[in-house]
Amino acid sequence: MAEPDVKRGGWTIPRVLAIGTALVLVLFWIWILSGAPKKQNPDRLDDRAWVGRAEATCASAMHRIDALPPAQATKGAKARAAVVSQANDELATMLDKLAADRPDDAGDRELVTKWVADWRRYVGNRRDYASRLRTDPSARLFVDEKFNDSIETVVSTFAQVNDMDSCATPTDVS
Repeated sequence: MAEPDVKRGGWTIPRVLAIGTALVLVLFWIWILSGAPKKQNPDRLDDRAWVGRAEATCASAMHRIDALPPAQATKGAKARAAVVSQANDELATMLDKLAADRPDDAGDRELVTKWVADWRRYVGNRRDYASRLRTDPSARLFVDEKFNDSIETVVSTFAQVNDMDSCATPTDVS
């Protein structure tokens, strides 16, 4: 009896498809792991000179806030409310300066305007806390939400994305 003629090797359609698929997958992962598709965060500001000025403005305000007695360590709710109110005034002044110094780029101006508005909401939350603290020693700081996160996280994330660490929300109350 004769053996059937079996072809070994050669370029069959399934073999070509399998090799092609494997090659595409390997190239895809090389591309992904190389960082080539990495995109800049859409909140990243182009006007880096403004970023530098903003960081200096925020650092100055945070330095003044850090010089205040720690709110958590202040004895008595009314005294704590007074310290928080002083810090809130420093933050409001900082925000006025940031809003007055507008970035050159129109897209950056829009982002900064929204960020300053978010900051103002957070300061409003802090003012509400200080007001309640004057009459309720067990008052807590409640903050608004945005993008399913706390407004303070949104504000601080924008600062972090733009290398403005001093422009993150202070930790004097939490």
